[in-house]
Amino acid sequence: MKDLKKIISEKKLFRSGMKNVVQYLLSKNIKLGELSGVEIFGGTGETDIFLAEKLKIFEIWEIDRNCFVELKKKFSKSKIDICNSIEKLEKEYNDTKFDVIVMDNPMNVYGPNKESTKYCEHFDILENIYKLINKEAIIIFLVNKKPFFYNKLHKKNLIWKNRRKEFYGDIDVENIGSYYLIKFYEEYFNKNKLEIIFSKNIPRHHPHLDYFIFKVRKNEVEVINSIDWISLNPLLERYKK
Repeated sequence: MKDLKKIISEKKLFRSGMKNVVQYLLSKNIKLGELSGVEIFGGTGETDIFLAEKLKIFEIWEIDRNCFVELKKKFSKSKIDICNSIEKLEKEYNDTKFDVIVMDNPMNVYGPNKESTKYCEHFDILENIYKLINKEAIIIFLVNKKPFFYNKLHKKNLIWKNRRKEFYGDIDVENIGSYYLIKFYEEYFNKNKLEIIFSKNIPRHHPHLDYFIFKVRKNEVEVINSIDWISLNPLLERYKK
């Protein structure tokens, strides 16, 4: 267990996960060298250097000002935007569009200052992600299929569990299958007028964290503004406790 914690702390597992994401995109004949990208929840950018160096343009959004110096060292040619990315996209956004959108989102509830449970994972930003897309984009984000719920964070974890149930439906949110998640997010993006071109999940830290990859195309045809729970019902039954 100590060895595992050491590997995770050094982010060796996480780097290999992103490397596998890049290799998958290249296998789909994605010309990364012609594309622009943004990482939201950038942190210190430790896991995404491998992707950034493949893209024509790479921008990083991060809320913590203390990360700026380290980010600028690692990504000297990139624009570093210190901002609350969720609030930024909640407002009217008419700025840069991107071809690749990466979210290295936190794995719990979180928030600024005294609002430490205001947001959850990528749930609060995903509904506005279309604002960053011109016509097509590749969206990459993390999903915790089997979260760790530590006893010492009981109150916060209870809020986290409830937020996951609100988002994913009445299923066992401590053990969600990859197939269900792929179908769920395909429905989610369709609801938000984003047509799926391809989708894939790639482990970052098996069996807990996966990268989920969706190439989407904007679709202006009017759609029902809700998740199609009827089509997801057989999967809901399967993943209930």
